[in-house]
Amino acid sequence: MPAERKKPASMEEKESLLNSKEKDCSERRPVSSREKPKEEIKLTAKKEVIKVPEDKKKKLEEDKRKKEDKERKKKEEEKVKAEEELKKKEEEEKKKHEEERKKQEEQAKRQQEEEAAQLKEKEESLQLHQEAWERHQLRKELRSKNQNAPDNRPEENFFSRLDSSLKKNTAFVKKLKTITEQQRDSLSHDFNGLNLSKYIAEAVASIVEAKLKISDVNCAVHLCSLFHQRYADFAPSLLQVWKKHFEARKEEKTPNITKLRTDLRFIAELTIVGIFTDKEGLSVIYEQLKNIINADRESHTHVSVVISFCRHCGDDIAGLVPRKVKSAAEKFNLSFPPSEIISPEKQQPFQNLLKEYFTSLTKHLKRDHRELQNTERQNR
Repeated sequence: MPAERKKPASMEEKESLLNSKEKDCSERRPVSSREKPKEEIKLTAKKEVIKVPEDKKKKLEEDKRKKEDKERKKKEEEKVKAEEELKKKEEEEKKKHEEERKKQEEQAKRQQEEEAAQLKEKEESLQLHQEAWERHQLRKELRSKNQNAPDNRPEENFFSRLDSSLKKNTAFVKKLKTITEQQRDSLSHDFNGLNLSKYIAEAVASIVEAKLKISDVNCAVHLCSLFHQRYADFAPSLLQVWKKHFEARKEEKTPNITKLRTDLRFIAELTIVGIFTDKEGLSVIYEQLKNIINADRESHTHVSVVISFCRHCGDDIAGLVPRKVKSAAEKFNLSFPPSEIISPEKQQPFQNLLKEYFTSLTKHLKRDHRELQNTERQNR
């Protein structure tokens, strides 16, 4: 066999190049219409697969954002709520502190007022105690002087040195009709320089007729003591004139309440200081008080007279202990003067008389109160 002819090298290279070109062309060859839908389906599916995770991711992110917003909003609300609660708590604490402060201030103020009231009450009680002892001592000393007056009156030659002129004596007697506490010193001075032996009756009449105030009674008692210690016939004359004066008053339809109150106090003081004996003075006082009370059992128009008598003379005449005195004695351990000028046996009739009047007065007040309540009900 004939030997094959060898192809030249250049030809092999050419064939190799052609083959590779054909391969490239075949690879770049367009896809046929049959193969194209499959590829599109694959791409669409691939896109959908990619799209689904993206939507899910978006949703998750949205949910996460909403959750964070919700949590943030919740935290803000909680913060606001906490701040409000804190503010409310602070306000409550402030209010509580303010109330406590006010309460403490009120308590301190009340305590100060109570202490001030107690101090004032103590001062008043001490003053009452001092006044009671001073009055008791003065009465006791004056009573002793007046009871011992018969043994200590001046001799006849004493009166010769005094002024007996009509002008000065009558002027003095006229002044006795208008006795006031402010005139005590001037009247005492005038009395010491006058010889009133011939003017006792006129002086007594002026004293009984004098329109005294309650505050002037002590001055009148002082002048009566001066008369009694110097003139023996003064006290009997005064007692007789008082009796006539009270007898005349029984006929009065509308007695002068002010004069009645002053006269009863005056006659009681004259008895306490010993110008009248206990028997004489207490008899006149009891008779007058009894007449007032018996005539006043229904109307009680003279209650002010009885109350004034009890306030000013009740301790010595009737042995009454004022409520203020009793309270001060118990509260501050004070010892008030005993009622020893008039004996308890002589005080008893006055106590019984005043108790009866008090009972009738309480019944009257209760009756008036019931009538007032009935009137109020009718008005309603």
